[in-house]
Amino acid sequence: MKNWKGLLGALLLTVTVAVTGCGESADSGETTPAPQETTEGFAVVTGDLTEYQQKVLTALLGENESADRICYNLGIRTKLEGAITPKYEILENTAIDNKGVLTGKNTEATTVQVNVSGPGKGFAFQFTVPAWEEVLSLRMEDAAGSLIHYPDNVRGHLTLPETAGPDGDIQVTWKSSDPSVIADQPNGEIPAGFVTRGDQDMQVTLTATLTLGDDSVTKEIPVTVKAKPEKKEYTGYVYTYFRGNIYGNGESQHIHAATSKDGYHWTALNDNEPLLKAELGTGGVRDSFLLRSYEGDHFYLIGTDLDANGGDWAEYGGNGSKFIRVWESDDLVNWSEERLIEIAPQNAACMWAPEAFYDKTTGEYVVYWATGLKGGNGKKIYYAKTRDFFTFTKPEIYKDVENGITFIDTTMTEYEGTYYRFTKNENEISILMETSDKVLGDFKLVKTRIANELGVEGPAIYKINGEEKWVLYMDGYAGPNAGVGYFPLIAESLEDLKTANFRRLSASEFQMPAGAKHGSFVPITDEEYNALQEKWGG
Repeated sequence: MKNWKGLLGALLLTVTVAVTGCGESADSGETTPAPQETTEGFAVVTGDLTEYQQKVLTALLGENESADRICYNLGIRTKLEGAITPKYEILENTAIDNKGVLTGKNTEATTVQVNVSGPGKGFAFQFTVPAWEEVLSLRMEDAAGSLIHYPDNVRGHLTLPETAGPDGDIQVTWKSSDPSVIADQPNGEIPAGFVTRGDQDMQVTLTATLTLGDDSVTKEIPVTVKAKPEKKEYTGYVYTYFRGNIYGNGESQHIHAATSKDGYHWTALNDNEPLLKAELGTGGVRDSFLLRSYEGDHFYLIGTDLDANGGDWAEYGGNGSKFIRVWESDDLVNWSEERLIEIAPQNAACMWAPEAFYDKTTGEYVVYWATGLKGGNGKKIYYAKTRDFFTFTKPEIYKDVENGITFIDTTMTEYEGTYYRFTKNENEISILMETSDKVLGDFKLVKTRIANELGVEGPAIYKINGEEKWVLYMDGYAGPNAGVGYFPLIAESLEDLKTANFRRLSASEFQMPAGAKHGSFVPITDEEYNALQEKWGG
């Protein structure tokens, strides 16, 4: 979120600032005179901003947090959501060129005026660019402060990035005070940052050296690696979902949840109202996926950034969000603030139904989702790798278009070294199953239409605790399953799973919360089950 306090301070009649960081300010006892209207007739904004002016200013600031300390390029000609895109004029100066790019030529702090022509009367903003050497130093300080997330609560492998900054132009090298706990070098396929947890909490110092041009900054980061958790028995289940339009006022596209003891009969938490609400991006979250970390004592909750209550699926699929929505928790009750991370390709038309699976060969999570490219030939499944759900590798194709058939909604499970992947065939509106011996291996088709079900999407699968039985859910919404909603099928043996032989459960064999739509299922312990009941009831 932009630092509006600091930003607006730069636009008021007087400003009191001193450099403390890129985009930050502190009281120096000095004042800057109010900017005056230019001879060209563009008045510098000095008071409250209109909604349109705020949109323009936000676009111009880009990666910068404050107008009085510009360390990154301005967002010139940025398309404005829901507004007419303005025309810009940068008055002649040495610090920023006419495309908003910092030139690196200013040897002292420079004030730059940007005139804006749009609907109504033109206006102007003033921005201050520190001396270029200071810009480079501030960029590295900014990057150093966000290299490691939650350093006092490390429960899994870390991302130790080799580059940093919005443009990736800062080089980073690492040194660990104890490589046996946090490895600072790669090991074959395993990237640096591999964490080995012990029987008690351990303190490690990571030293990052950041280099930009001829300048370097060294940052020591104290890290607490938490003791490894004890193995616990899973005795129940939690299910996350969004709720259908059961009250006539649209779908509830937030995080709903239910619990079960037997894996078949579900009771909604919080009276079937949201446990978490989507606030960022589109303000809606669909296709939620809850993932227990490989170590077992941390959870990631991800989902599609989409409010679909407008019903314009052509727009959602052709010009939708490219962001993944993320929450984190250690206990399923206390959650981090949500965040949005752009992971889809640059020319993606949308980013739908993200899920993740841990890859033991590299110690990373493989995150996969459906994306159609603008001007492309339909939707396909992409993947990227991450360790922290902040930093992701470049997206690559996981399941491509085949013979004109497009795909969305992929989910997976693993048992005894075999990975079972279920995907929606968009052309037929059915669910297929493939298998592989690796998360990122070659998958072979086993069955094209599971249980001969049509008009379905959003598959999710989980194993019944203590039994070789697997429950596969499908969301019925079209054709013979129009209006059916989320319903379960079961593979009653390992052989049934291997051959994709699923039987649809009868209405007397399961129970769902009202309006339950597609989501995800995770086995949980007694302690976790009781904590959910205490927090939200059941």
